[in-house]
Amino acid sequence: MSGRIGTAASVALPALLLVLACLSLVTAQHRARGLFVELGRQQAQTKELEAEANRLRIELGRAAQPAAVAAAARSLGLRPTESKQTVFLPGIGAVDVAAAASGARP
Repeated sequence: MSGRIGTAASVALPALLLVLACLSLVTAQHRARGLFVELGRQQAQTKELEAEANRLRIELGRAAQPAAVAAAARSLGLRPTESKQTVFLPGIGAVDVAAAASGARP
């Protein structure tokens, strides 16, 4: 009897280890497939975001053009100033700034 128990135990333990190894392999393969699918999704999203960024760069370049700025200003009801309405103020030089900071009058 003890010979049969020893033989059964010597067969059962490797069989159990084999079943556990197979389950581990199936779990690892399932996880790898899931990660591969997620990688594909992330790569597709990256391409979409890059395309959107390029589109926005082009749109920003167009919007920054002087003609586009002028058209937007006109649509807001703004108009260019006339030269007779423009007042030019005298500039302050570096020497005058130092004198103004010390409180002295030029």
